[in-house]
Amino acid sequence: MLMEAKNTINFIIKSIICNIKIALEYKKSFVMQVIFMMVNNGFFLIFWGVVFGINGGNINGIGMKDIMYLWSIPVISWGAVHFFFGGIKELNTYIISGTLDTYLLQPKNMFFNIATSKCDLAACGDLVYGTILGIIVSDSILDFLMIIVYSIIGLIFLASIMVIVRSLAVWLGDVENIAHVYEQSLFATFTTYPEAIFGKGIKFLMFTVIPAMYAVHFPIRLMEKFDLKIFILVIVVMIIYILIAKYIFSKVLEKYESGNNIAMKG
Repeated sequence: MLMEAKNTINFIIKSIICNIKIALEYKKSFVMQVIFMMVNNGFFLIFWGVVFGINGGNINGIGMKDIMYLWSIPVISWGAVHFFFGGIKELNTYIISGTLDTYLLQPKNMFFNIATSKCDLAACGDLVYGTILGIIVSDSILDFLMIIVYSIIGLIFLASIMVIVRSLAVWLGDVENIAHVYEQSLFATFTTYPEAIFGKGIKFLMFTVIPAMYAVHFPIRLMEKFDLKIFILVIVVMIIYILIAKYIFSKVLEKYESGNNIAMKG
């Protein structure tokens, strides 16, 4: 078991390094995409700075520091998932085109083989931007380390829901639009705006269908004041999402291996 885990970790690291080397083959394009993404994210921070400036620096107890956390933890998570594990975003395409056959034949952990098969270059801009914000907003090295820990938790939540939603392709066919709305429009929106602006109905979704509360908002509360009960709750819910994603992915493989029509179209 330990040897298998070690081999999987080594494979993930080597795959990520390989993707980074490929990205650096086109340095100008890579740098431009990173800069563009950072500038794009920067406009949102400027917007909030203007809003707080007009309202005396505080809106219903929410300050600029809270916004910087909101544009640090989830942005690092988002950037890390898409830069290091961009293959998850292609899972539905692999299912529909029959490309999973390639990964089924390889003697590697199939999920991580797929996850590290692609690299979204622009996402490095999110990763760098979020990290810089994390450094700026941190009062100490411990604070910054906690931001990294909570960002990893957010990464796991995001990766899990990406697997869950994109795996639906084995039953529904093309789910790209559904996945885009769920992952980007919904998950990203609910994690980069203050919790206080959302009504009860939206918050119910954030506690259930879209785990934004557990992935980002609870961790931000923990940054301000650590509460062991909330931390344990976040970890438990994270594990539940991991298990759901793992179960659905295993069902996808069973369905795919049985020769479903969607896969045979590839």
